[in-house]
Amino acid sequence: MATTEPTPPIPESADPRTARAPQQERGQRRVEQILDAAESVFAELGVDGASMQAIADRAESSVGSLYHFFPSKDAVIEALGMRYAERVSRTNEEAMPLEMAHIPADELFERVLSAQMRFIESTPAFGVMMDAIHRNCPLVKDAMNNALVGHVAKFLALRYPKMTAAARTISAMVSVSTVHALMHLAAHVPREMRDPVIAETKSMLVTHYSRVDGGR
Repeated sequence: MATTEPTPPIPESADPRTARAPQQERGQRRVEQILDAAESVFAELGVDGASMQAIADRAESSVGSLYHFFPSKDAVIEALGMRYAERVSRTNEEAMPLEMAHIPADELFERVLSAQMRFIESTPAFGVMMDAIHRNCPLVKDAMNNALVGHVAKFLALRYPKMTAAARTISAMVSVSTVHALMHLAAHVPREMRDPVIAETKSMLVTHYSRVDGGR
């Protein structure tokens, strides 16, 4: 993503996409404040329309202080993307804990989809951030997908002990991709269309896994 403003020179060895890790707790708090500010600005202006100066202003910081931690806007996007990845993974694990591996499919997907929708509705920048992550942060996207697929595969191993490991992995990948597609769609459609989209997705997933349940 091209940044619309000049950036201060950085050492040749530094990766302009990578945030500098703070060395002290105070620095970590400052980073979190900057990321909160960036999320707010991205939600209002979009990722492409946001500038480093706007982020610094929202964080009540100098732009020089911002560049100390984040050498470019891409670095901000990547760091915020990692925070999103952690939150999405945690939301998924809480919605489908391994000890609930045998609950009915209808209840399972009600929990999963409702949790994901609550996350979207509490995260105004979700749509624009996920678009930016997919365009600019393949490592973040892969880390998120791998964490989600790994947890779902463990869940399926408990639910369907006779299913082969390869089949579990494929089923987990398809399920995660389906829920991701739902989240992307729900983040971009008008609010009044979200409930019907969720209901249709739930119906598809419940129908599929009810058949699998019948054969286990």
